[in-house]
Amino acid sequence: MPDIPDPLKPYRLYVAMFVINLAVVIGVIFLLRRDEPREIVVTQPPTRAATSVAKKTVTQISVSISGAVNQPGTLQLDSDARLADALQKAGVKPEADLSKLSLTLALHDGDKINVPSRATNVPSANNLSASTATPVAQNSPPPAFTEKINLNTATLEQLDSLPGIGPAIAQRILDYRAEKGAFKSVEELKEVRGIGDVLFDDVKDRVTVE
Repeated sequence: MPDIPDPLKPYRLYVAMFVINLAVVIGVIFLLRRDEPREIVVTQPPTRAATSVAKKTVTQISVSISGAVNQPGTLQLDSDARLADALQKAGVKPEADLSKLSLTLALHDGDKINVPSRATNVPSANNLSASTATPVAQNSPPPAFTEKINLNTATLEQLDSLPGIGPAIAQRILDYRAEKGAFKSVEELKEVRGIGDVLFDDVKDRVTVE
């Protein structure tokens, strides 16, 4: 049989070149449109302890301390400080009497603290002459109270000597007197913060107003 001529044979070379060029163009377009790889940065979240420290704000208060301490004056303490913290920072002298102080008392800005001392002026037996020394009966009752304390002239030490009145309440009495003026009656003592009916009954017969 005679060969049948193919009319597209002369164009096969052009078709192949077209297909190859089309494939190259598509490949270039694919490469150009491919996303660049992004850098991934991993950060570690802050720990709970670091977060709580950042949120915590520490405030300071100023209190003044006097009496039987090594470093009297103004102290800077944390706002949650107690009386024991102030005593530790100021240093307590050996003769300090802490029996009347509440070491767990919360402190506030502007508080005034007076640390009392034990009595040290009691004469010893060696300093008494034979003519003045008198025997003291054992188990003798304490001397009866005879002199009343004037609320309008009393010092902190005098008020501190009253039963149940420590240096903190004694200072409040002085502050009340400075702010309100002289006491007009003994009953006005109950207006001072910290003095209730029970404490007032203990001291009312030992104070006066003049």
